[in-house]
Amino acid sequence: MAIDYLTGGLRGLQKALTTAASLLSFVKAKGEGRYLNHATDKTNDPFVFVHGFFGWGQYERGNDTLAYWGMFTGNLMKKINHSGFTAVSASVDTVGSAWDRACELHAQLTGTRVDYGKAHAAAFGHPRYGADYTGRALLPVWDSDHKINLIGHSFGGPTSALFASILAFGSEEEQRATTDGSLSPFFEGGRTDWIRSITGLAAAFNGTTLAMNHLAMADLKSERDAVFAAHFSGAPDAVRKAHDTLTAGIFGALQRATSGDVAKPDTGLYDMDPDQSVLLNKSIRMLPDVYYFSVPHDATKASADGTCRVPDKAICDPFFRPFSHVTGRTNTVTKGGIVLDERWQYNDGLVNTISETAPFDKESDTLDAPPSPQLAAAGFSKGVYHIFPTYPGAHMALLGNVFHPTEAGLPYLFDLMLMINALE
Repeated sequence: MAIDYLTGGLRGLQKALTTAASLLSFVKAKGEGRYLNHATDKTNDPFVFVHGFFGWGQYERGNDTLAYWGMFTGNLMKKINHSGFTAVSASVDTVGSAWDRACELHAQLTGTRVDYGKAHAAAFGHPRYGADYTGRALLPVWDSDHKINLIGHSFGGPTSALFASILAFGSEEEQRATTDGSLSPFFEGGRTDWIRSITGLAAAFNGTTLAMNHLAMADLKSERDAVFAAHFSGAPDAVRKAHDTLTAGIFGALQRATSGDVAKPDTGLYDMDPDQSVLLNKSIRMLPDVYYFSVPHDATKASADGTCRVPDKAICDPFFRPFSHVTGRTNTVTKGGIVLDERWQYNDGLVNTISETAPFDKESDTLDAPPSPQLAAAGFSKGVYHIFPTYPGAHMALLGNVFHPTEAGLPYLFDLMLMINALE
């Protein structure tokens, strides 16, 4: 469960952003895409999109005004569905832990009440049960004969991986603690064949240095103010207000994290600390019959003096540049002994590129071509992360960006989904 005051604050940020969006003349219901040629399909299982930290999905009222998936370019789910796929977007906790978000995803897919687990709820001091999705499941049917494809953005990547692991292997801790017959089927495990593929888009598989407690927050604020002054001083009032409100909110959340008020166990910021991500990844098991893919992002270039990475203004949305500047100077050692050297300086504005490749403790390989239906002909191993070439763009580039709206990522996503459909 998320910390109440932070959750309320982020919901307020979403409301402010969607309100501002409704005032902007360029925020319109753009074309719903085009129907694609699905001749290469061997399957056409639904795609379930899982948002990242600070995100939202189709259960949120503000999603109709400004969708996380699509942002100012229009609702991406509508375009995907209009193109011959089936796509839905989950609404898991904005700032919650991967565990809580996985439990919420299960309830939304099965149309049941959220059960966070008896043992987990007791350990972290929050109610065992949450929202009830009875009668409003994301999909009409979901089982081994009707598999799903998960696409997780940012923290939605680890969330999806943990969800699949619990679904398949259950939770021994919850099984031991729940002897009164109330154990959720989610914690029983055994459903190893209900998921076809899992894809991480700019996924924080190994955390992000922005979640660490020893960031130079003064530098981040300075960079944020400089970018805002340079790019939005002459923008319409609604644009300036929306950008200032959201970036200030992100900065505030990170600032509270450095003071220890938010980065506590059972929160997303805690899970995304690089040290904690090691423990999270150890708890996640790979499913041997599932395809795993990842699309890392990078929106930086070498600094003039070659000592760090700085935002590449040609591809880095101004919204992310302050955070990219700070991440691009990463050069430290975590409390747990992880060396964060120059390899961690490449980033997409919010997450280090190296973290987006694959969990470090899981088997992976690298691909030399972007996704396409033709690539599926060569086949992919299951139970292994296949890492696509780094996508040149900021953290939400494939989702439409924030204040440099673009649909450039839409063909990429279409090719990715057609490729998955073309697999045996």
